[in-house]
Amino acid sequence: MSQVRRFGDGFPPKNIAVVGVSRNDQTSHPGYTGLGLLRMLKESGFHGNVYPVNPYATNIAGFQVYNSLTSIPQPPDLVIITVPAAAVPQVIEDCIAARAINVQICTSGFGETGEEGKRLEHRIKEIASQGGLRVIGPNCMGFHVPSVNMRMHPDVPLVPGPVAFVSQSGGHARIFLIRGPELGFGFSKAISYGNALILDAPDFLEYLGTDPETGIICMYLEGIKDGRRFMELVRKINHKKPVVIWKGGLTDSGARAAASHTASLGGTRQVWDAFFKQTGAIQVGSIEEMGEVAMTFLLIKPSAGKRVAVFAAGGGSSVATGDICAEEGLEVPAFSEQTRKGLLDFITLVNQGVANPIDVPSVVVDFSSLLRAYEILAADPMIDIVILHLGAEFFLGPTQDVIEELHKYILSAPAFKSHAKPVVVALSEEGHVKDTDSYAQSLRKKGIPAYNSLRRACRAINRFANYYEFIGASARL
Repeated sequence: MSQVRRFGDGFPPKNIAVVGVSRNDQTSHPGYTGLGLLRMLKESGFHGNVYPVNPYATNIAGFQVYNSLTSIPQPPDLVIITVPAAAVPQVIEDCIAARAINVQICTSGFGETGEEGKRLEHRIKEIASQGGLRVIGPNCMGFHVPSVNMRMHPDVPLVPGPVAFVSQSGGHARIFLIRGPELGFGFSKAISYGNALILDAPDFLEYLGTDPETGIICMYLEGIKDGRRFMELVRKINHKKPVVIWKGGLTDSGARAAASHTASLGGTRQVWDAFFKQTGAIQVGSIEEMGEVAMTFLLIKPSAGKRVAVFAAGGGSSVATGDICAEEGLEVPAFSEQTRKGLLDFITLVNQGVANPIDVPSVVVDFSSLLRAYEILAADPMIDIVILHLGAEFFLGPTQDVIEELHKYILSAPAFKSHAKPVVVALSEEGHVKDTDSYAQSLRKKGIPAYNSLRRACRAINRFANYYEFIGASARL
C-alpha cells in the first residue's frame, strides 16, 4: 500500500481537471455543479490550465473537453469530482492512472447519510490510499486561493490577505469569505474539507503553519480523527501564528447535527476545554466572533494586558459600560489621582464624569480635547488599551474625522511612540442601529479597529490579551 503524501505538493494548483461537467446545469445551485465550477474558474481568471472531462462532449463553456483524465496532456495538480456518489470510486481509479496529486470530491451522499454511504467512503479510501492520492472531502467545496484567482463560491470576493480559514462546512467558509473584507482583512487560503475521508484538519494546519502568505489561522471544526497530532501541531504553530478555532458540536444537539452534516465525532466539551487550556489556541463561538478576533490581531499591536480606559460617550450609562467590560473579562481600573487631576484640568463635571469608564460626550467630538485626554491616559501605566464607546449618532457629525486624526497622531507622533496605547472604537447598539456596521467598516478601512458593540469589542480584546499572556507565560517556562 502506498503511503499517503502530505498536503502541499501541487498546491496551489497550476492545472485543474473537473470531472462531471455537463453541457447544462441541472440543479437550483449552478455554482456547485461541474459546469458551475468550470464557469467560476473562467470568470475568476484562474491563473492555470483548466481541463473539463466529459466522454460525450468536445467543447463546453469555451473549453476544450477531454474524454478521460488520462487524455489530459499533463498530470493534474487537482482533480475536482462532481459526479454522483456511486460513480466516484471509478473516477478515483482514473485519478491514479492519470497521476493526479490532489483530489477534491464535491459530491455528497457518503458517510453523513448512513451505512451505505459509509461503505462507499470505505471503498474510496481503500482505492485512494493504495494509489497514494490526497483526497479532500467528500461533501466539500474545496479551495479559495486569491493569489491564483481560484474562487470557492461564485459570490465571494477574491481579496488577498494574511488570514487562512480551514472549515468542515462549505457554508461557513462562504460566510467568512464574505465577512472578512467587511472586517478589513483578506485571505491567503480557505479550505472546505467536508467529511475528511483522508486529509483532515491537521494536514491543512501543518501546511498553513509554514505557508509564507498566512499569518493567522482560523478553523471551524466538527470533529478530529487524530486528536493527539492535532494538539501537537496547534501547540507548536500557535506560538508563531495565532490559531483561532470555532468548535461545533459541543452540545448534544450540535453533535447530532455534526454527525448528519459531515459524519464527525466531535468529542466532549471537557476534552476541548482541556485542549484550549493546554495549547493556548483561541476559542470562539461564531463566525462573527472569529472575524472580530482576526481583525483585532491584525490591527492592534500586542499590549501589556487587558486593563482598559473607556470613553463612554453616547453609549449608555457608565455603570452599564463597566459591567459589560467586567463580564467579558476586561479590567476597568480606577484612575490614579494624577490622571484624574489631568482630566479635570479641561473637562467639566457638568453632565459628565471622569471616573473610568469616562462619560465625556463633549470631549469625543473635539479633536484637541480628545487628544489631550488620550495623552493623559496613554501615560498612565495602569492602562493598556483605550476604548471609544460611541453611539452611531456621533457619526452624523465630525466624530469620524476626529477619530481618524487621533489615530494618525498616535501612529506618527514621536513623543508617544514609547507609551502609545491601542485605540479601538466600539459602536453602541442603541440609536441608529441600521447604520452601525457601515460606520464600523469605514473606520476599519482606515486601519482603526471597530466593533458593532461594546460587548463584541471587549470579547475580542480579551481573547487577544489572553493569547499574548499565554505566549508570554510559555516563553518563561
